[in-house]
Amino acid sequence: MNLDQFNESELFVEENCRAEELITTGKHAEAAGILVSIIQQDERNWRAYNNIGILSWVRESWEDAYVMFKKSVSIKPAYTDALINLFDAALKLKKIEEIRPIFEIAVQTNSTLEDIRIILEQITEQGNDIYICKRALQIGVYSPVIDEANKELENGNYTNALALFLKSNDTEGPNAAAFCGMGIVSYYQKNFLDAFKLFLESIKLNPLDLDTYLNFLDAAKACDHFDDAKKIFEIYHKELPELSEIASAFDAAD
Repeated sequence: MNLDQFNESELFVEENCRAEELITTGKHAEAAGILVSIIQQDERNWRAYNNIGILSWVRESWEDAYVMFKKSVSIKPAYTDALINLFDAALKLKKIEEIRPIFEIAVQTNSTLEDIRIILEQITEQGNDIYICKRALQIGVYSPVIDEANKELENGNYTNALALFLKSNDTEGPNAAAFCGMGIVSYYQKNFLDAFKLFLESIKLNPLDLDTYLNFLDAAKACDHFDDAKKIFEIYHKELPELSEIASAFDAAD
């Protein structure tokens, strides 16, 4: 059965395009107004729900984004853009198992969705290991504890921030964001060698986070371990071409 036969023709094309342009240019309030107006007139507008999800994503409202992407594909099961967005949101929120049936329906609905079929195979074959694949590491996993810790860090409450980063490691398992946060606290407290070691632990868990390498470099220079830092960076750079973006920072510091 082709479930897409139940989907209406696309409506409000121009309005959705306008909202997408506004999101791209950072005019989020204006985009939100257009998208709400679309939904009020057409409660099954799958493209608008996907766009609301994108707007929620850029605002870092991860749960809202997940719900909107899920709503979009519930209306149009073979909507590739929303399916890929839903996959990213599920990675962020560690909800991959929840979306497996949705991807199975999508592939059954439209057998030509090669990208979606590949994602479904990854979900099926990798299990929890999918959370350490490149895409997952680049997106990062959301943690309310880490979020709270970062807010404390931004406010200069280093003791509270450190306690929360430690709590995350204890309750959620060792994670790159917690080690990086502890490294930042140590750096601000001028414990540069500790910061260097903590940033290295973060890199081991997520070797794709560019900001952590730059923090690592700053700490290395402060504790006279630049040569070690550069060697470590070069090892990872050989395996991960994505790091080329910050290679010049290590070269300039030489």
